[in-house]
Amino acid sequence: MALEVHVLGTSSARPAQGRSVSGSIVETPNGMFVVDCGEGFQNRLVTHRSHMKNHAGRRLKVSKISAILLTHGHLDHTWGVLPWMQTMALDGRKDKLWVIGPTTSEVIDALLGSDVEPEVTPSDLVIQYDMWMDLGANSEMLGYDVEWILGDGERWVNMNDGSEVKLPQPLKNVKISAHKTQHTVPSCAWKISTNGKKGKFKRELTQQIPDEIKASLASGNDVEFEGQLLLAKNYRGGSIPGLSVIVSGDTAEQAIDAECDLLIHEATFLQSHSDIANEHLHSTAAGAARTAVECGAKHLALTHYSGRLENHEPSLSEAREIHQSVVALSDGDRLILNDDFSLSHLHKSSEGWEQQD
Repeated sequence: MALEVHVLGTSSARPAQGRSVSGSIVETPNGMFVVDCGEGFQNRLVTHRSHMKNHAGRRLKVSKISAILLTHGHLDHTWGVLPWMQTMALDGRKDKLWVIGPTTSEVIDALLGSDVEPEVTPSDLVIQYDMWMDLGANSEMLGYDVEWILGDGERWVNMNDGSEVKLPQPLKNVKISAHKTQHTVPSCAWKISTNGKKGKFKRELTQQIPDEIKASLASGNDVEFEGQLLLAKNYRGGSIPGLSVIVSGDTAEQAIDAECDLLIHEATFLQSHSDIANEHLHSTAAGAARTAVECGAKHLALTHYSGRLENHEPSLSEAREIHQSVVALSDGDRLILNDDFSLSHLHKSSEGWEQQD
């Protein structure tokens, strides 16, 4: 039931200080999502998969990735999409892939038939969609089904045929939802949640009960048997709650209206540069911590550091003054959100991964 996040890039805008640009994989029990896919993503994925095979005893299966979830259209978050999609075609992918991202309400109006011409910024994903189509990012050219979906958080359009659709839910027992954020281009945070599980059925209490009664209790139905009402809840252990993670993308602080167990939030600047953060609608490490408090997050993971930051210790110290459970991510790290809501932070090393306090 655990959720695992594979962090493949922690730099903002461009590679710097040994860090690559944005890209993460969120692994659920039923499959995986890529959240953002900056330039060079496929190279980093190859390296990470090899490291997983050599030091974790397993390899991430690309075929289990069901969707690419884009937080916004800046190229350090999107420019690895098409090369990686073409590589998957060369590798013989057959399963459908969803590519989902935000645009403005005005663009959605136009896509659904409005006569009003929308104002579109150069980094809007609707512009990149047109470019990707010209370069062959469609099902016919790739050889596997691709569903391109753009939305404003409430309405979603299937770009393949122009129809309005509900936000796709590619994985069973896993919910994705988009939450508007505040940046210089249309942007959103992605929340990925697993469904809770029923507690274990207490078979030892049903040894003297007929099979049909036992089956009904196991299905959650109260049953009358030999003059007594048997309550289904008495024959199950405690339920296991679901888990949730939010990945913010680029955003000003305190812009996410959603709750989660783990918040992965950009921390481009330190509080000493809050004026620059505010001007460009980015967050400081302290701002990320304030956002985590507002979201009710049990844990906060910092990422997306400015190139001016040689290391993330100052960011970590700043955020920990506000939130009690904070980690600072590096490229190649893994985060495991466990069933008991504890967080394991595994820091990449040449010998595998080391547990961080």
